[in-house]
Amino acid sequence: MDNIQDISTICQCLNLLEIDDYRSLLQDHRSHKLFTGNTIQLHVAAQLLGLTSYDMIAEQLQVSPTLRERTKLDSISSSALSRKTATLATDVLQDMLLDLIQRIHDLSPTTSHKLPGGRKLHLVDATEVVLPLHRASWAYCSHSKRGVKIHTRVVVSDPDNLVYANQLIASTADVDEKEVSLELVNDPKAIHVMDRGFQHHGHFEKWTQPGQEIPFVARVRSNTQMVATRDYNIPKADKRWIYWDRKVTLNKCSRPLRSIYFRDERGNEYDLITNCFDLSASEIAQIYKYRWLIELFFKWMKQHLRLVKVFSYSLKGIWNQIYLAFIAHALCTLVQMQTKTKKTTWDILKLIRMYAWLPWKEMVKALERLPTRQSKGRQRRSQVPPPVPVRKKWIGR
Repeated sequence: MDNIQDISTICQCLNLLEIDDYRSLLQDHRSHKLFTGNTIQLHVAAQLLGLTSYDMIAEQLQVSPTLRERTKLDSISSSALSRKTATLATDVLQDMLLDLIQRIHDLSPTTSHKLPGGRKLHLVDATEVVLPLHRASWAYCSHSKRGVKIHTRVVVSDPDNLVYANQLIASTADVDEKEVSLELVNDPKAIHVMDRGFQHHGHFEKWTQPGQEIPFVARVRSNTQMVATRDYNIPKADKRWIYWDRKVTLNKCSRPLRSIYFRDERGNEYDLITNCFDLSASEIAQIYKYRWLIELFFKWMKQHLRLVKVFSYSLKGIWNQIYLAFIAHALCTLVQMQTKTKKTTWDILKLIRMYAWLPWKEMVKALERLPTRQSKGRQRRSQVPPPVPVRKKWIGR
């Protein structure tokens, strides 16, 4: 990033989109003020600034000469912005998000010394956005529920600082996770981490085919029947929290897998299935613990980008807002990587909102400023609870 430019911080962020004066041949044929390019810029700026309605976007345009100059709009009504958003081509937003993700991928390290095995983690999960019963009949799930679901794959390169989404599939809330798992679990160079909602023995079979292996670590239900064929030795230091490490086979899955059962610091028990035989049991348990990062990612999107409050209840309007929110998060991640700062994406988003109308060089100074606090604060001492007898039915050899 060019750190000597005097343009405002918000304009520097919008520059990363590379859509100045962009017009769609089909969507903008009869448009006179709002085009695809400046509509996207307005919405991304709204996400970065924390604006939560079309009225707030229109008012922000009125009070901000910089934004008016950037979008080449003197004013706009909230109703006109609503109509334009509902007709935006979703594939344009998809392509824009994929381009940002590719730029993030090019800047991210290929391996990570902070992760077991040095491989990136792909966390797979879904989150729901509940919609009003009478304003989103197209999102019918049951007589008392309307909603959409965002199936997401999150990349973990650095568990402390670099977590970003690199694929999403939007659907109505009645679409099960297993129906889209094959689309999200497809990278043989990463370890995919999933919860119980993705348990599907046919998929496990596909991911363990010789020459086409896709590493995965998945939690399975406690009543899953397994056939144990071998017990692996567990180091003495890990026996207090790892109960077994076994080679097993599952129903409808002919390839051998590995079962690991452990208890975390809070006393929660986890039954895992994996095809990673080159890692220790403790490393696989730690990999699954990182799955919580995707829950924090969804919380980040809903709290800081207000993804729980949609602007429009139309089919296309909701899909577009989902992609616009993910584009805003990708911009924060790209700023984080291009400036090589140690600050988190939440720190960057807060600074963008504070320095939005100040020169970009002031934002860079804030990113480079070292923290003044020296103490790490009170440290919690982790205590692994003592083992308890585990009741589970096993089928012998």
